[in-house]
Amino acid sequence: MLTDKKFDDIVAGFYGAASGAKSWNEALVPFQRAMSAIAIQVHAVDMAQGCIAFSYEASDMPAEASLDYIRSYNQIDPRANLAIALPLGEWLNCWEHFDDNFVAKDRFYQEFLIPYGGRYVSGSKIVQDDSVNVILGVHRGLGNPKLNATELATCKRLGRHLADALVLHRAHVHQQNRNRLGSELIARLTAPLVLLDEQRRLQHANSAAQALLAGSGAVAQRGGRLYCQHSQDDSALAIALRQLLESNPAADSVRVDKVFLRARSDSDARTLGLYLYALRPDATLRAFGDQALAMLLLHVPGQRLALDPFVVAAAFDLTPREARVAVAMAQGASVEQIAQRHTVSINTVRTQLGIILGKTGTTRQGELVSLLAALPMAALGLGSA
Repeated sequence: MLTDKKFDDIVAGFYGAASGAKSWNEALVPFQRAMSAIAIQVHAVDMAQGCIAFSYEASDMPAEASLDYIRSYNQIDPRANLAIALPLGEWLNCWEHFDDNFVAKDRFYQEFLIPYGGRYVSGSKIVQDDSVNVILGVHRGLGNPKLNATELATCKRLGRHLADALVLHRAHVHQQNRNRLGSELIARLTAPLVLLDEQRRLQHANSAAQALLAGSGAVAQRGGRLYCQHSQDDSALAIALRQLLESNPAADSVRVDKVFLRARSDSDARTLGLYLYALRPDATLRAFGDQALAMLLLHVPGQRLALDPFVVAAAFDLTPREARVAVAMAQGASVEQIAQRHTVSINTVRTQLGIILGKTGTTRQGELVSLLAALPMAALGLGSA
C-alpha cells in the first residue's frame, strides 16, 4: 500500500522533472519501485511522422532491450496498436487481450519480451493532442503477478499527475530531443558501438568504442570520419555503407540489412571484426533521426571477457532468447539448468539449441562453445590474417 507521503513524493518528482530540476529517470524510479515494476516507460508518439517524439523510462531491463525493440521488435509488438487506439485516460491490461496460449506462440513475447525479463504490462494514453500521443506503460517482470485492483487504481491516479507534468514539460522539449534518443541509448550500452552515415561520418561513438578506436591500429577516425588502415578493408567499408544506406536502390535489388567485415592492423597483427546494421527511419521509429544510419559493432578477436549476449546475437543473427541460451551453454550450463533458469521445459531448450546450432553452422554443443570462444572471426568466416 502506497502511503500518502510516498504518493506525494512521487508526484513532486514528476513536476521536478517537468521543470528540469531532475531527470525523468530520477522522477520515474520511485514510481517503478512503488509498483514493483521491471520498468516504467513513457513514450510520446508523433502520429504525423510515425516516430517517437520523446521517451523516458526507469527500467531494470538492459539497454540492449530498448535497442532491440527499436531496431526490430517494435514492428511485431501486438500491444502497440491497442495502445494507440485507446481513448484518452483509459487503461488496458495485456492479459485481457493476450492469453497464455497466445503468449506461448507469439514471436514478440517468446523472442523478445520474456527473454529480457518482461511479462505483463498495464498502460494508458495519458496525453493526446494534434501532435503527439503519450503512452504510459507499467511493466511487471517474469515471475511477478499482474497489477491488482489497488495497484491499478494507484497507477491511474499517478498517471493523471504525470500527464499534467508532461504538458508543462513539453514546452521545453524540442525536436532535437527525438534525434538524441538513439544516441543516448547507444551511450548506455557496454559493447563498443558507432553510428555512421553513408559518408562514414561519425554521428556518435559510445565510450567503449572511443577507447577501442583510440588504441586500435586497424581503424581510426580522421576529420570526423571512420577509416580502415588497409585500403582493401577501407573500400569494403565504403561499399558496405553504400549497400546498407542507399537511398534509391534499384527496383530489382535486394535490400541489405547487415554486413560483416574485417579491419586489419599492421601494428599489432590483429584483425578487428566489424558488424554493420542498417538503421532506417521507417523501421526504427525515427529514434535515430530522419537520416538512415549504420550501427557499427566493433569486436576484438581473442578477448576473453564474459560473453555478451548482444554481441552473440549480432554475430549469428540470433534472437535475444537464443543468444542467452547460447551464452549459458558456453558458460557450462546444462540443458536442465537453462530450462530451470528460464522457467521453460527441457524440450523447449533442446528445440532452441537445435535452432542455434543451425544458425551457427555447428552440430554439437562442444562445437558451439568453441565457436563462441573464437568470436568474432568464426562468425565472419575469416582467419586472423
